Amino acid sequence: MNSATTTQTFAEETITAGIVARMVDLYPGWENRRIPWHSAMAAIARKTGQ
Repeated sequence: MNSATTTQTFAEETITAGIVARMVDLYPGWENRRIPWHSAMAAIARKTGQ
């Protein structure tokens, strides 16, 4: 896994839940799911200019 795959995941998804689902698929051992959730919310906010 590299950062390009993660960046592509954030670029392709348009909703927070979609990003989180894909990140969990990429990193199934991630114990604290709040981290990708907050990161995904921030990414969507940047995309939409909020």
